[in-house]
Amino acid sequence: MINRSLNLFIFIFVIFVVGIETYTYWFQQLRPWQPISAVGRLIFYYSFFTVLSNIMFGISCLMLFLKPSCSNTVFNVIRLNGLVGIIITMIVYNVMLRGIHRPPTLLLAFANESLHLVLPILGLITWFIYGPFGRIKPRIIFYAFLSLLTYGIYIFTRGYYTGQYPYPFINVNRVGYEKALYATEGVAILFFLVVLLLILVERIRIKIAHKF
Repeated sequence: MINRSLNLFIFIFVIFVVGIETYTYWFQQLRPWQPISAVGRLIFYYSFFTVLSNIMFGISCLMLFLKPSCSNTVFNVIRLNGLVGIIITMIVYNVMLRGIHRPPTLLLAFANESLHLVLPILGLITWFIYGPFGRIKPRIIFYAFLSLLTYGIYIFTRGYYTGQYPYPFINVNRVGYEKALYATEGVAILFFLVVLLLILVERIRIKIAHKF
């Protein structure tokens, strides 16, 4: 019962926080380099890896709330993408971007901390305690990485035509294609490292559970 309640809470929390930023992006051009039109700003906003990762993790929590035994391929891919994504988000933001990103309002600062720190930590804790476990299979990893690759192709294609990139380290206009691709490769490597770490933690968690 607690597990289902936590999953529902995480989903609502994600929707609430993303809703705050969606509302803001629709009505305000926060930076001069952001799209002028409201629709353009929303497309730009929903191109952030952070946003998509949190949404996927939130959706997986909703699916678990509705059906705790959910274990189909779609769920497993969404769950793995969301879990790995929020971990990468937390690492990259707090290591590389925190010092250069300053939300202009207190409400946006709350949303920013929620997406980059609070929700990832909450998600990791609930996963470690409640799982579900045993879902990270080679086929699921392949599909999850394929979706990550698709996201990368989308970002560079969109950036080529609009000149807009969600993160400075992949902004071709600033760093060039070589450095942007190196950064992208770094994220891909981080993806597999996080997956391996999750598998290791999962096995340790299962062994602990069996002892008790």
